[in-house]
Amino acid sequence: MRAALSFVALQAGWFACVLGAAKGWPWLGPVFVAAILPVHLRGRPAHARKGEAAVLAVAAFMGFAIDTALLQAGTLVLPGASVSPPWLVALWPNFAAATAEGGSLRSFAGRPLGSALLGAIAAPLAYDGGARMGAMTLGEPRASSWLTLAAVWLFVLPILFAVRGRVGGDGDGDGDGDGDGDGDGDGDGGRRAP
Repeated sequence: MRAALSFVALQAGWFACVLGAAKGWPWLGPVFVAAILPVHLRGRPAHARKGEAAVLAVAAFMGFAIDTALLQAGTLVLPGASVSPPWLVALWPNFAAATAEGGSLRSFAGRPLGSALLGAIAAPLAYDGGARMGAMTLGEPRASSWLTLAAVWLFVLPILFAVRGRVGGDGDGDGDGDGDGDGDGDGDGGRRAP
């Protein structure tokens, strides 16, 4: 149930940010994400909230830096924007919330290859979807922009899971980010299969 709610929140945040920007309401996405992230934080165990807030902040910073670099390189085109706008930055903590314990992307924790492939495939589709809705444009040649996005996101999702493990956003204190507290990164809580 929690993963399903996480998926709905992830999609709703994405659509609020992208459609808001496309329709000339760039404030809509950041306001929506700012409203749902406190709900996400309240759903975390009390001892994990500070770490989770740090993960969301790191994700926002990563997003600002990466999307600004993509704008500067011409991979993303937003007329009049030389740095990542708030609606694009808001997508990142919204996305990071889905990587938390119980989140819709949590099954990729501790699986660097799987999370790398997910990022490399899904991120270009998401950026292209935003471009098709009119929120931005992908640089030409379009195939080059797709390849650049895939190459960047090959690393983004594994790094985000590593940050989550290091900062302890799941509150298990073992630094592996799997939420089970045993430090081995497999999410089984130290249980052995019979």
